[in-house]
Formats: sequence, C-alpha cells, structure tokens
Amino acid sequence: MEGHVEVGPIRGSKSDLLAGRRVVLAVTGGVAAYKAVDLARELIRHGADVRVVMTRSATRLISPVMFEWATGNTPITRIGGWSEHVSVCGSADMVVVAPATANTMSKAASGIADTPVTLCVLAALGSGVPLLFVPTMNLAMWESQSVRNVVGRLVEMGIRVLEPHVEEGKAKFPPVNHLVDYILGAHLPRDMAGMRVLVTAGPTREWLDATKFISTPSSGITGLQFALEAHARGADVDLILGPAPLDVPTWINTHRVSTTREMYEKALYLAKQFKYDVAVLSAAPLDFYPASSERGKLSSDVDHIHVKLVPTPKLARDLRGAAPCTVIVGFKAEVNVDDDRLVGSALRRLREGGWDMALAHDVAKSGFGTDMDKYVLVYNDGAHEVLGPAHKRLLAREVLSRALRLRGEKCP
Repeated sequence: MEGHVEVGPIRGSKSDLLAGRRVVLAVTGGVAAYKAVDLARELIRHGADVRVVMTRSATRLISPVMFEWATGNTPITRIGGWSEHVSVCGSADMVVVAPATANTMSKAASGIADTPVTLCVLAALGSGVPLLFVPTMNLAMWESQSVRNVVGRLVEMGIRVLEPHVEEGKAKFPPVNHLVDYILGAHLPRDMAGMRVLVTAGPTREWLDATKFISTPSSGITGLQFALEAHARGADVDLILGPAPLDVPTWINTHRVSTTREMYEKALYLAKQFKYDVAVLSAAPLDFYPASSERGKLSSDVDHIHVKLVPTPKLARDLRGAAPCTVIVGFKAEVNVDDDRLVGSALRRLREGGWDMALAHDVAKSGFGTDMDKYVLVYNDGAHEVLGPAHKRLLAREVLSRALRLRGEKCP
C-alpha cells in the first residue's frame, strides 16, 4: 500500500546509483531496529524506492509510522489476502534484513515462515531476489556454534551475511554509511571474483619538524570508491591509504601509511607479492620532501627559514617493473587548463610510467573532498573519452569495467 508522505526532495540527492531499484528493508525485533530508519533514508538519497516489512516484535520497538515517514510507503506488518510477501518481496531488486536477529536467521535457514519477514525471505529466495542479512546480537551468541552453523547454511543458500561491527561485547549494527556502501554494489555481477586489486588513496605527509608537515589536500574519497567497487564485484582489495580522515569499512583490507616513501615501499612490496590484476593509483603523494627535518620544533622567532626540497620516489613510474601484467590506472591532476593540455599532459605521464590508462581531471573545477567528479580517460594510443560528471562510485564502475577488458588482452 502506498503512503502519503513526500520523499521526493531527498530522492537521489546524493546519487542515482540505486535509481529505479526497489529495495525491501525487512526489520526484525533487534534493539538496533531504530537504525533502519536512517538506513532507509540514505538508500532513498541514492535513488532507491524503499519498502519496509516488519515483524510484530519490531513494531513494539519502533512505530511503523516512523518508517512510513522515512520511505513514503506504508510498512507491511502483517500478511493479508493480497499476498504481499510475493508481490513486494518477490519482485524486489534486493531484500535487506536489518537488523537480523539470531531467531530470524535460524528460521530462514530452516524454511520456517511464521512472520512477515520470514515469509518475505522465502518469497525472495524462490524468486531469485538477492538477499542480505545484517546480524545484530550479543557477541557470545554471534560466536556460538549454533549461530555459526546457521550463517553457514544461509551462505550455502546464496544469502549474503554481513559481518557485524564488533564493539563493547556486542555484534552491532554497522555504521549506516558502511552498510549503504555495501548495498550500492550488492546487485553487481561478481565479474572480478578471483582477481586482486591494489588501490592507493589519500595524501602523504613530509615533516618539517616534530610538529609541522607539508601535504596535499587529497581526501582519499576517490580511492575508497574504487576499493568499494572492486570489492563489491568480487575482487580481493588492498587499499594503501595515506593520512586521510576516512571511515573505511572493515571488509576493505587497509594499509595505513604516512610518508611518500612508506606508500611507495608498501605498494612495491605488495605488488611483488600478489601480482595484481589491476592497480589504481589515485593517491596524491607529494612530489618533493624536505632534505632534512628538525628533530624538535622550528623556532617561531626567526624571520625566515630556508627549506630544501628533493624529489620523492615515484611509485607511478616504478610500479610497472614490479607488476608487468598489471593493468595500471594512473591519475593526472591539472589546474585551470583546457582539454587539449589536459589530455596531452596525461598522455605524457601515462607513457613515462608505463600505465595502461590515465584519468585526467582539473582539480580547479572539481575540487577536493567531493563525491562528484569528471574524468578524461586517456589510452596509450592517444584515444580518449570523457566520463562524468558523475558520482565517484559510478566513475569507478566505468573505469574498472574498461580495465577488465584490458586485463584480458594484457597477459592472457
């Protein structure tokens, strides 16, 4: 049944990544049920049409009116003569059970359908609709053999079970933004399964003294979106992240570094070890660092200070030697240049570094720390195409699809 609450002003306000997709949010009687309201709103902000199904226990914890306000649709709290579990859940693009209690997971694994949520799960399974369970419970319950067996059965049935956020002795509801990031890619084909992907992201720091450093304004958002996209498509991902204040989901294997040399050495070490299929060099490491650093603190009483800068090691140039079969995607940032200069600069850098693709963008136009960008994608033969402006997750999707085609040609 349709509600009468207007959600149009927020729909697609962050992206259109879920535009035209119907997501069923199945809410059970876990104490984290209130967080599902925020989840529903965030999914709508990415364009989704969200329908809510609730168990009776869930309605005792949070009013269905809250979900009607959040989604613009009246929640299903009982199954009537319209067979809502089939018409809604069986035709969805995805069903997300969040929070998922041990009770509901056990029933779903055993084929028991005695609540609107378990009926919804069975209808989705029978219709081939992707299912995601987001467990929340006491940590002792989560780690019990009985629950582990249930999780194993659900996975065997083709249901994804997201590892909970473990904190304070509880298996908690994950941060809503992490869960949204996961759902944004949950419908994708796992066409990168068995592959390994390296992503560098964020800035680097080089210290002038014990209290001051020089750096770049890179936020790391671009690299994180590439890492999330590759993981969603089945790849094992290593994210080398400079000192950016990013909240990275626990399922992304993250290597934190600070200086340019640390990023350089970690990337080369991993590249020799894992022989990556694709490497995305989206970090913005410094090109120069101080020849010397003051052990203590530079005095503020002097009139001026001379700092000698020397070149930093160039990962974008040296990675090819360590990874001959890797499809290398490099980035070239420019400021206030026309398209011809942007393409020419990217092509020179691509050929110098032995990259396979270069993503050129004008940071004066796109800025730093934004979710949107526009790339000129440049190939070795000089061909190029414009991608965007679009959300960085969508841009990552387009670039990785092109990298996959090149990977098949590079080292069959």
